[in-house]
Amino acid sequence: MPNATHGLDDYLNSWSNLPKLAEMIIENIFMFLVYIAVFIGSIMIVWGAIEWATGYNENGGRKNIIRGVILVVISMAPVFASSM
Repeated sequence: MPNATHGLDDYLNSWSNLPKLAEMIIENIFMFLVYIAVFIGSIMIVWGAIEWATGYNENGGRKNIIRGVILVVISMAPVFASSM
């Protein structure tokens, strides 16, 4: 015969683990956003370098490189802050 308190303990433990689950979901969302920002920043750097090297859009190419570098640095800031 199952113990009624065992079911209640499992129920209460599952409710107490919800904040940990929510924290993990939010952390995964932020890490996904960091990965997207690094990817877009890298594309901007490469695109700007191609524009600048070919002379197609020299000023815009430089701006894209700077924007890409800034985007990558900003997206890496939480990683550096959490490691301290």
